[in-house]
Amino acid sequence: MIYNHLDQYRCAIVRGKASSDLDNLLPAYAGILQELCPCTKETFRNDFDSKLMSYLPNSTQKTLDNHRTEIAGKLFGMYYEDSYGFIHISERTLKLLEDSDQISFFKDLCLAYQFPSGMNKPQTLQEHLKEHISIRQLCFLMNVLLLCHKQSIFLSKKQIGYYVLNSKDVLRGKAKAEEVFLQIQNDFSKGIQRSIPNPNNKEASYVYQHINEQLNLLFLANLILFENGVVYLNEKELKFIQEMASQKSNKLLFDFYKYNFSSVQDRKECLKDWDYYFGQLSNLEVDQTLIENIIITPTKPTEETTVAIGDEGEEYVYELERSRIKELNPRLLNKVKKLGRIKGIGFDIQSVYGEGDFPDFAKYIEVKTTKRVTPPTQTTFQDTINLTRNEWIAAQQHSKDYFIYRLYIFQGGVRIFVIENPYKASQTGQLKVIPLTFRLDFDQNSGRFYA
Repeated sequence: MIYNHLDQYRCAIVRGKASSDLDNLLPAYAGILQELCPCTKETFRNDFDSKLMSYLPNSTQKTLDNHRTEIAGKLFGMYYEDSYGFIHISERTLKLLEDSDQISFFKDLCLAYQFPSGMNKPQTLQEHLKEHISIRQLCFLMNVLLLCHKQSIFLSKKQIGYYVLNSKDVLRGKAKAEEVFLQIQNDFSKGIQRSIPNPNNKEASYVYQHINEQLNLLFLANLILFENGVVYLNEKELKFIQEMASQKSNKLLFDFYKYNFSSVQDRKECLKDWDYYFGQLSNLEVDQTLIENIIITPTKPTEETTVAIGDEGEEYVYELERSRIKELNPRLLNKVKKLGRIKGIGFDIQSVYGEGDFPDFAKYIEVKTTKRVTPPTQTTFQDTINLTRNEWIAAQQHSKDYFIYRLYIFQGGVRIFVIENPYKASQTGQLKVIPLTFRLDFDQNSGRFYA
């Protein structure tokens, strides 16, 4: 057996925020990037900070810098700088803007993680290279957890840190998942509890911070669950977990070892290349998240916190409207229509108010669904959605009768944020509308055919 579990080594990633904060910040970052990019580096810095300030008022410059460079940049890989000094949106972020699937974003992000990593400082990187660190650690961890899962062995965060994420043999790519599992199995059979050694009496938050940060990303990817200090695999995601575990974890997708770190120019080139790599979609295709993989039925299920398996956002709101009208005035049920498949009308559901002086007066609902792990906060959160031209025209035409239902599907239930009369809200400054595309009409006098 090559695996020596006693040999421990700390490899850290960028420090993030709480899981719910990261889930809330992701769409905010994406919206800002969509508005700004491509742009020059200087414009990016100033304008990103200015726009983020509207979400996070009273933030210091240091805090804004941390959000822009450390979290949106290094931790999430949401943008990159080209050789001309222009900032561009990363491929993974573009996908998020298109499908609003935050869980898929985090899954793909977890696939890209490795050590050595470009999120570390050059001197730390050099140290990792000298130690021959070479691992896609989260893929390796999925392999170990799968082996444990099959034998009903469940690890704590501290044990995961000790056996895997802080193990030098694992980080060097020398250990096999089966060897790590056998050590775990042996220790469990003897009742031995392992934890990362702390000879310098550091705070526990320091000793395990890098472990918690990486596990939080797997949690946001809907792959693991935390309960009473123990980590469990999300069995509804076993197909993806198995695919992730099958990746060759000791073969780096980005090879730091080909660069000469004694050369300043090579170091700069390496880190720019990393930023581009880190934002690209991974080599393993990540499918659209299924709702039945997200919803973890609460201990005491209620109508408000559960959703029928297989229901998508539009279907959910349609049934919600039918339930509301049935309770108010069953004779109006035929007025509730699902029209999302009809192109060009600018809304998904036609319903009625069902009460008051005009019970059958129409209301028009556009459903925008996003999938994430944590619920949006009730008081402070930020989000971005894209409307088509037809949807915005419909919002103007139907004004007070036009509603946007922003559906958040998360572990434990569904939450709907309702925007009534978005056109008026844009006029009064309650929300901001930004045109992001331009249509060019041209004829034979506008140019020429390529010969």
